[in-house]
Amino acid sequence: MKKVLAGLRKTNTRKVIDFSEFKEAKIYSENLEKEIISQKDLSKHDPLHGVYIYAQNKLSVLVEQLGELPALLKLTNAYADAQELYLPSGPPMSPLTASYFTCWGFLDLCVGLKKETFATVTIDLCKSLEVDPELIQAFESMQKSRMGVYIHQGNSGKYVFLEELITEKQIKAIVPSGYAGKPNEIWLVRVFPEPSPELNFGYSVVFTTPYVMMEMNGDRLIPASKENWLSFFERNIEKTKIKDKIHAYEKLMKYGRNRLFWNEYIFEGYADYRHEMIMLAGFPDIPLSRPHSEESQKRMDIEI
Repeated sequence: MKKVLAGLRKTNTRKVIDFSEFKEAKIYSENLEKEIISQKDLSKHDPLHGVYIYAQNKLSVLVEQLGELPALLKLTNAYADAQELYLPSGPPMSPLTASYFTCWGFLDLCVGLKKETFATVTIDLCKSLEVDPELIQAFESMQKSRMGVYIHQGNSGKYVFLEELITEKQIKAIVPSGYAGKPNEIWLVRVFPEPSPELNFGYSVVFTTPYVMMEMNGDRLIPASKENWLSFFERNIEKTKIKDKIHAYEKLMKYGRNRLFWNEYIFEGYADYRHEMIMLAGFPDIPLSRPHSEESQKRMDIEI
């Protein structure tokens, strides 16, 4: 953090944002709400989703500016390399959507023993500059988030009810992509809760386009089995060498078994899509179960 602040002091160009202006931001104030609606047209979105769209936009601007600093070169280069590798844009170009990849790149991609991310650096910087605490609160809520594997429990109006497979946490959420889903489907998604209990929305937001888990049965796609995903987690949670099952699961979902673990799974597991959801087939630790793994491609070549 000291290196980041020192870098900012040495920077005399407008490539680095004027934080004295940024400090005046008020994410929940009426004046800012009017500004958001007029400038970003957020009135079309659910209010909780709008809070996070605004926060992500602010975070993106800050990351773009801070990424120019030498102290963050490792993060910047890792993000750029992954961007070039996966070309995140959503199907049919890439199964990695912009919302998924940006969250991964800003919130999960990390360096060092303290697992610093673009978001943790931004949060520390904002605190040191006394940026509006409500915006910091939104950043912190985003940083604490991770991808998770959930079982669809049903719908009520605009809400979907999800149960996380390992933590068994019950979640009531909206899905901005528009996908309502079906009971017993297994989803891989990132869920943002309310950043502050004072907001009193009473629900969360599925921020990423739902990845719906499937399995290959010959040439057919069939819904993924809860039992098979439980087996996957049993195999891989054990390898984390963390005794607490929930902690091990959360670490696996946040950081994977390596930096590109979940990116690779999505890339190689891509099976089909609709504009509001994407289907993935197979399991991250079974190469032949994923349609686009190197092993699956070799088997197809042999069969041809």
